[in-house]
Amino acid sequence: MEAENDKRFGGILGGLKRLIFNDVPGSANIRPEEEATKTIPQQEEVPVKATIEPAPANNFTTPESGSSNIDEQELIQKIYQLFESINKPGVDFFELWNAAEKMGGATPVNIQNAFTTLSILGLSKELALKTGREYLQEIDQKIKADIQSKQQEKDHLVLQLQQEKASLQSKEQELEKQILNLQKALQDTKAQLTLVDSKYTKPIFVLDDKMRVGVSALAIVSKEISAVLNTVEHSVK
Repeated sequence: MEAENDKRFGGILGGLKRLIFNDVPGSANIRPEEEATKTIPQQEEVPVKATIEPAPANNFTTPESGSSNIDEQELIQKIYQLFESINKPGVDFFELWNAAEKMGGATPVNIQNAFTTLSILGLSKELALKTGREYLQEIDQKIKADIQSKQQEKDHLVLQLQQEKASLQSKEQELEKQILNLQKALQDTKAQLTLVDSKYTKPIFVLDDKMRVGVSALAIVSKEISAVLNTVEHSVK
C-alpha cells in the first residue's frame, strides 16, 4: 500500500529519501489507519486554503479539437514536485502531510496521529500552520509567476495574430478591388466585342464593292483599249 501511495501522489510524497515518521523513536507502537480505499488525498483538513487564481479567460475561438490535451493530474503532480523542491530542513508541515499520506491519506485521524508522532521531534501546531501557510504562499507566488509568464506569451501571440490578420484582411480587400476592376474590364471588353463586327463590316463591304467595280471597270476599259489597239494594228495604213 505504501508503494501504491507513492505512485499515486508523485513527487511530493514519493521523493523523500526517508520517511521521518518511520524513524521516530517509539513509533513502532503507533498503528497506521487501515489501508484506505482513497484514490485522492482529502484536502479539507489541511490547515491552509489554496489561493491560486485561475488563468485569464480566453476570448478567442476554441480549436475544433475542443481541448488543449493538457492533463490536469500531470500538472497537479508537477505542483507536488514543486512543493517537494521547496521543502525546508527540519520537521514542519511538509513532513506532517507526507506522514499522513504514508498512513493512508490526509484524513483527520491520520493527520492527528502523524502530528502526535512528529511532535516528539519538535513539531508544534503553530509551526505546522506557519510553515504550511508559508509553503502555500511560496507555491502560490511561483505558480502565479508562471501564469503571468504564459499570459505575456499569450499576449505576444495575440498581438501577432491581430497583426497578421489585419495584413491578410488588407490584402484580401486589395485583391477584391482588383477583382472588381478586372470584372468591369471584362464586361467592357465583352461589350466592345459585340460591337466590333458592326464597326468593320460596312467599311469592309464598301471596299469589297469598290474592288469589284474597279475590276469590272478595268475589264471594260481594257477591252476598249484592246479594241482600239487592234484597229490601229490592222486597219491603219
